[in-house]
Amino acid sequence: MEELSGCWREAIRADTVAIELLKIRTHLSNSPIPLLSSSSPFSPYLSTLTRSSTPSINDPDIITAILRHVEQTSRLLRDLYDFFPIYRIRVPVIVYYLTVILPCLQKTLRDMLAFLLCEDFSLSLRWLRMYERLNEQGGMTLTLRFVMYVDFLVQCVRLLTGSPTYDPTTLELLRLRVLRLRALRGIPAPPIPVQPHLAPAQPNLVDIERRHWAEKIFDDHAQSLSQTCLKHRRDSRCFGPSMSEMRLGIPPHSKVLFKLPFDKNRLSIALFLDDMTLDQSPRFLCRWMDKHNNPHYSSYGIHELCVKKRGSALCFKRWSEYREHPTIWIALFFKTWQRMVLFHCSFVALKARSQLTNLIPRDDYIISGEVQLFQGQIVDDGFYHSLSVYEDQHTHTLRLHAAVANGELRKCPVWTAFSRSPLPLPSPSPPIIHSPLSSLTPSIIPQSSHTSH
Repeated sequence: MEELSGCWREAIRADTVAIELLKIRTHLSNSPIPLLSSSSPFSPYLSTLTRSSTPSINDPDIITAILRHVEQTSRLLRDLYDFFPIYRIRVPVIVYYLTVILPCLQKTLRDMLAFLLCEDFSLSLRWLRMYERLNEQGGMTLTLRFVMYVDFLVQCVRLLTGSPTYDPTTLELLRLRVLRLRALRGIPAPPIPVQPHLAPAQPNLVDIERRHWAEKIFDDHAQSLSQTCLKHRRDSRCFGPSMSEMRLGIPPHSKVLFKLPFDKNRLSIALFLDDMTLDQSPRFLCRWMDKHNNPHYSSYGIHELCVKKRGSALCFKRWSEYREHPTIWIALFFKTWQRMVLFHCSFVALKARSQLTNLIPRDDYIISGEVQLFQGQIVDDGFYHSLSVYEDQHTHTLRLHAAVANGELRKCPVWTAFSRSPLPLPSPSPPIIHSPLSSLTPSIIPQSSHTSH
């Protein structure tokens, strides 16, 4: 479908706009000479705008706001494109909405690039002329226009993925606003869908809580986690091989548990599973871009991968039949230590519970660079878990780590909790600690951690 490839094309166009805006913001921040509006009598360029309508061009927050929303637009367009192979049977639901927004978004981006890429003017004048000519088109400022685009695309992503946060009323209001903007800018109305979709029923709190724990592991803690930034980061990289859609082997009724972008979404990793089968063996889908900005995909089951921490990265290896030994598949560089730990724990927990996993290497359970300060047992809801206190040698941050104490899933992560302050270490005696750890907010891993233990 043309609309699907259109998402990728407009994401590339938005990236180009963001690059040019960043150049201008850097230039203006370092320039001691204030900008003059083209409506000023001291400017050699005339404008149809009056001086009263001239914005505060010197304010860097204006460029920053537009830049931020342009980058969000690019990320959401790529999110849609990344989800298409997984939610293929739901794609027809959002095709109409893509025909509504893409032509309007394309015109905005093209109009901006006509000024931003004009080499006849300095960077300052490119920004000045673009802002004055485009800022009030359709009765909306550029910033508000991109806020609308972002909100519209957010609802499209939620609709495609069947998210419980999808709001059909919000999407309908945004659709009407985009159609009004199209009419004011002379863009013909899109064709009316032959068979309009029915909005899914709004889920209740019970439905939301029934979500797979991996769907909540990053969403619920993204804002509340204490953040310890990692140094020596490089661009994340997938070493392939690049796979065709048929080789990806994505079942038709798959759903995404989580998706994380890296390097401004130039690479993304999505964890998905077939929602209709009982084995519940998740797979990773990696999408990356080559030097020509073309998308490539590669997919492996978590049971086929091994993980090892190297510096600020988690490196995943797969078995190479050609080389007859493990070879690196992907290296993910994380911005924060907490996010990297959550990703590692989630991978190990899912791999341990996959029915396709034959053996988990000892190294999979270890996050290199951590030192175990304490190990004991706790009683959690009547079940025994091993409890460890780890300290990262590089960041000197502490975390608690609870794991299954015995049985087939021994060492499988149950929850981990990060500390913002030093933890008082328990005494070695008695060996079992009866403590709810109410002062910490743990990141829960498997919901069924107590089953058969």
